[in-house]
Amino acid sequence: MPVNFYILTFKRKIVLSFILILINLIIFDISLDFIANLKTTKTTFINNKFSKIRHLQLNNPHNKDIIFMGSSKTLYHVSTNIFRKNNINIYNLGISGAQFEDYPAFMPYLKTIKPKKIVISLPVISLYWKLEIAKYPTQEELKYYYDIDKVKFLQSSEQWIVNRHLFLQYSEPIFYKIKSVYRKFDVKNKFKQQDNNQSLITKPLDYSELVDCNVFDIKHTSDIKTTLKCSNGDGAIIGNHVKPKERRELKHLKKLNPQSIKYLQKMISSLTENNIEVSIILEPMLHNNYEYKLDEIKQAFGKTEIIDLTNFNIKDEFWSDNSHLNYKGREKYSKYLLTILK
Repeated sequence: MPVNFYILTFKRKIVLSFILILINLIIFDISLDFIANLKTTKTTFINNKFSKIRHLQLNNPHNKDIIFMGSSKTLYHVSTNIFRKNNINIYNLGISGAQFEDYPAFMPYLKTIKPKKIVISLPVISLYWKLEIAKYPTQEELKYYYDIDKVKFLQSSEQWIVNRHLFLQYSEPIFYKIKSVYRKFDVKNKFKQQDNNQSLITKPLDYSELVDCNVFDIKHTSDIKTTLKCSNGDGAIIGNHVKPKERRELKHLKKLNPQSIKYLQKMISSLTENNIEVSIILEPMLHNNYEYKLDEIKQAFGKTEIIDLTNFNIKDEFWSDNSHLNYKGREKYSKYLLTILK
C-alpha cells in the first residue's frame, strides 16, 4: 500500500509539474506578444517579419513607388531618405536573417497596398542552392511548399507548430537587448572606447545625423561594430572590419535549383497578376569568386527585370564586414540604385 501511494503521488507531481510548465509558457508567450505589440509602432519595430509588416502598415503604406524586400543586406544597404530627396516614395522591407523563402508572408499585404514596384534582393548563389525551409513559416509559405514539395511542406508544418512558442521568434532581439544592458555596466569596455590621452568627457556621437535618419535603436554588437535601426524602417552599420582578400578558387555555379526558381516564380506571378512590377537584384558580394551565366537566370524569370550587382564596384573601406556595407557604403549603394531605378 505505501509503495502504491508513493507511485500515485509521484505521477501526480509529474502531471502537476507539466501543467505548471505549460501554464508558464503560455503566460510567457502572451507577455512576449504584448511586449512585441508595444515595441512595434509607427516609429519603432522589432527585427522580424511580423513586426516589420506591422510597421509598414502604420506608415502610410499606399502609394509607395518602390518596396525593397530582402534580408539584412536590404535593411542595412538601402537609404529611404536618399530616394525621398529625389521624390521617390519607398519602404525598406529588409529583415535580418530573412531569406526569399520568408517572403510569401508579405504577399497578402503587398497585393492590398499595391506599390508600383517590388524589388526583391537576394544573393545569386541562393538561386543554385537547395530550397530551404522558412525560419518562421506562415500559412502563406506552407501553401508554397505544398505546391512545390510535399516533404518540405511537412517539414515547414512541423516548424510552424514549433514556432507557436514565441520565444523562438524573439530570441535574437532578446539576446541583443540583454547584451546591450550588460555593456552599460562593462567598465573595461568604457575605457576601450577612449584614447589613452583623452578625458572621459567627449562629445556624444549624433547617430541620426551621421546616417541621415532618426535612429531609435543602437546596438554595439562588438567593440568595432554598431548596428542602428531607424524610425522609417531603415538600418545602418558603423564600423569597418573586413578580412583581407584571399586568393580563392573560382567556383562555377552550373545548374539553377528548379525548386528555388519555381518558388520565386510563384511569388512573382502573384504580384504581377495584381499589376505590380517586379525586379530582382542580385546583391553585391565582397571579393566575389562565383561564376555563373546571367542569361540563364534571365531566361528562367522571363520578363522580370534582373539587375546584377554581384560585382558592384566599391572599395573595401565601405564595407562593415565581409557581408554588409557600412553606412558610407550604404549611401553610395543607394545613390547607385537611385540612378538605375528612378
